[in-house]
This record gives sequence, C-alpha cells and structure tokens, in this order.
Amino acid sequence: MLEEIFKGYKKDRKNLILILQDIQNSLGYISTENMLRLADFLGIAASDVFGAVTFYKRFRSKPQGLYPVTVCLGTACHLAGGQLILEAFERELNIKTGEVAEDKVFGLDHAACFGCCTKAPVVDIKGDLYPRMSPGKVEEVLVNLKDEISST
Repeated sequence: MLEEIFKGYKKDRKNLILILQDIQNSLGYISTENMLRLADFLGIAASDVFGAVTFYKRFRSKPQGLYPVTVCLGTACHLAGGQLILEAFERELNIKTGEVAEDKVFGLDHAACFGCCTKAPVVDIKGDLYPRMSPGKVEEVLVNLKDEISST
C-alpha cells in the first residue's frame, strides 16, 4: 500500500506533508513503521517525520476506531459547551480523550476548530458533522449510530 502512495511522489522533502496526508487518508493513521519507511523513502531523518506527525493535530499515530468522534473545542464551541460534550462522550463511550473503545468501534478526540463557529458546538463523527450538540444529545447520537452499525 505504501509503495503505491510513494509512486505518486518524487523523493523530495517538500512532499512530506502531502505524503503523510495520503497515508492517513488511505490507512486511517500513520504507524511508527510507516513513518520510518517514509523517512527512508524521502532520505530524511526519522525525527523529521515524527516531528511533523506530532506537531500537526490532524495526523494520528494510532488507529482511531471505525467511527472516530472528534469534538471541536475552538473558542465558539468551547463557550457553547464543547468541554461538557467531550465529557459526555467520555462517559457514554467509557473511554478518555485520545483512546479507542475496547471493541474498536469508537475513538474519541478533540480539535482546535472545525471552522463551523455559527453551528457551535460541533462534533465530527467519521466525517459527518453534528451541529449544535448538547450533552443530552450525545446518548441519542450514539444509540442511532450503534443501531446503524448493527444493521449493516
């Protein structure tokens, strides 16, 4: 899989972020092994690749579950109760931020801003946005998703 991604790029350091995006889009996260392979491909220090992955919030170095849940904690969302929503997801999923549920279905994280401030607070679940969330809606959203998952 990685070789296919690499074929689309020249061995140039300036392609680091683009290749990381492709790896994550294809695999869902960027493993340590894949970071090392990318460093070797580009002929750069592994620490440069690790540094990029850990610096940018958008990159993940571990699997996020089939349904990654990301709660926006930007200014508008934070003021509208984003932290309470994050805590409600932690309770309902029985995991902490940055963890993946034991069954690997849900992962939980937060982000600085989605750019949807007029719809605050916002939650992203597997690419679908849930605007104007509240702690009370968390259970409803998860029940509906679990029903949807079990019917497929």
